[in-house]
Amino acid sequence: MWSSPMRACIPSLHAAQVRSSRAAQGAARQAIRALPAYRIALWPDGWVLERDGSVRVVDTHAMAEARRWFDMAERTSATSNRRPLTAAEQGRAMRLLGVYVPPAVVGLSGCRFASEQVASVALQLLAGDWIDERRRSMLAQPERALAEHAGAWQGSRHRHPTSADDADAMLREALDACIAEGLVPPVRYRVLSRCEDGFGLRRWRCAVELKLDAYARARAREALDAALIPWNRAVIRDGSPVPLITLEVRAGNGQRGAPS
Repeated sequence: MWSSPMRACIPSLHAAQVRSSRAAQGAARQAIRALPAYRIALWPDGWVLERDGSVRVVDTHAMAEARRWFDMAERTSATSNRRPLTAAEQGRAMRLLGVYVPPAVVGLSGCRFASEQVASVALQLLAGDWIDERRRSMLAQPERALAEHAGAWQGSRHRHPTSADDADAMLREALDACIAEGLVPPVRYRVLSRCEDGFGLRRWRCAVELKLDAYARARAREALDAALIPWNRAVIRDGSPVPLITLEVRAGNGQRGAPS
């Protein structure tokens, strides 16, 4: 049995936890209210703030999935001789899938704005009502929204591979650098890359075959995972960070010699 003083402490502890939780939620709401319009539109990971203060727009998972949906709907309408869907019809259909992003926002991928202020004005003009709606949705679960953004990252040398050859070349560059630094033994190797081209952003599954024992392969994978960080990017998909490039290191005879 708990003593009376201990029982008295329990409500106080619970009250303190409730106050702490409310304070954290209030701070999260304040942070979201303060976000510029362009970040709300491109949340959680659709922008890169460059050193000169300019803003570069990159695809989020939702933007990439919306683009494919728009393209598919357009092809379907063209081949069946039906009229294209109106913006309202597109919005209703895509909200059912939970991936609606206005076409005007999707079309900004790759654009660069001179400053955060310019980016916000442009996005507000293109999709002001949608941005307001999105901010309200984020305010309903503010801590979750901020956590999603915190889980995303992009390497300084990130360039999304456009082909298997491009992915292989990136992997060889990272592997040759690891061998040159003595992080991976100078053995022959073979690289393989496969694109997962489903909905959303394309992901690449890369593999390196090395004639090494299991322990050495594990060490090689650690080195390569670190070496690939500048080229990689983690995007938010279904609330969790997902790297666009994943790596497997397995046993094999290899075909390419180590750099001399």
